[in-house]
Amino acid sequence: MVRIARTVVLAPVPRPWLVDALGALTDLAESTTAEDGRLLLPDGRQVPELRLAEGRHLRPGAVYESTEDADAGKGEVGARENGADAGRRTDTVRITVEEWRRTRALRVAFSGSGSGSDGDVTGRAVLIGPDRPDRVELSGRAALTGVRSPLSRFDAEAELRCGDWWRAAEQDGGARRPPLRARLTCGPARADLTAVPRPGHDHEDWEVTVTVRLRGRGPLRPLVSLGLGLARSPLARAVAEAVDDAARDWNAGVPQLTVLGREELCRRFLSEP
Repeated sequence: MVRIARTVVLAPVPRPWLVDALGALTDLAESTTAEDGRLLLPDGRQVPELRLAEGRHLRPGAVYESTEDADAGKGEVGARENGADAGRRTDTVRITVEEWRRTRALRVAFSGSGSGSDGDVTGRAVLIGPDRPDRVELSGRAALTGVRSPLSRFDAEAELRCGDWWRAAEQDGGARRPPLRARLTCGPARADLTAVPRPGHDHEDWEVTVTVRLRGRGPLRPLVSLGLGLARSPLARAVAEAVDDAARDWNAGVPQLTVLGREELCRRFLSEP
C-alpha cells in the first residue's frame, strides 16, 4: 500500500449559507411546472437545456433529459475531423427522480451516453435532510466503449457527513473518522481518499488534509502493490499536483458564490451554460 497526504488551505463555506443556498435551489426546482415536456419558471421562461421525458414532474419515476452537441465549440475543423457523413454527434444525460421529500431525502439516478462520448456513466446521488443537510452520498460506474479490459471499468463512491465536517472545520474538535471519504476501484487497483478539515491559523480559512491510499486487489494484488511502491515518488507528485489544482479552483470559485444571496444565486444558476 502507498499512502500520500497533502494539506491545503481552502476558502470556507459557512454552513448557514449552504443551508440557505440549498433551500433556494430546492424552492426554485419546486416552483417550476412541466408543459409538453418543457420546464417553465413561474414567469413563463423555459428552463434551458432540460426537458421532462417521462413521468410526473418531481415525482418518483420522473425522467429528465439533457442533450448536448458533442462537437459544440470545436468549430468547422472539429466537424470536418468527425466527418460530414457521420452526422451530428450528441451526448445525452438522463436523470431519474427516485425520491423527492424535503423533510427526508432527495435521491436521483443518472446516466450519460451518446454518439459523441467515449463511454457510458451511471450513478446515484443522495442528499439526506435537504432542509438541514446531514449527509451526501454519491456512487457511480463508468465504462469505456469499445475497450475490453478490466482497466476500462471504474467504480466510485463517496460520502460526506455534513455535521461532522463543519464541527471539525469550525471547532477543531477532531473527528473519530474522516467526514469525507471516497473510493475509486479500477481493475486490480483501488484508491481510497479521505479529507479532514480544521480551522486555519486565522480561523477564517479551512486547512484540509487529504490522504490517498493506493493498493492492489484481487489475484494481482502483490504485483500491483510492488508496482505502486516502486512508483511512489511520481505518484506522490501527481497526487500533490491534483490536490493543489483542485484547491486553486475551489479558492477561485467558492468565494464568488458565498457572497451571493438567494435571488442572486438562483439567477446565477439559471444563467450557467
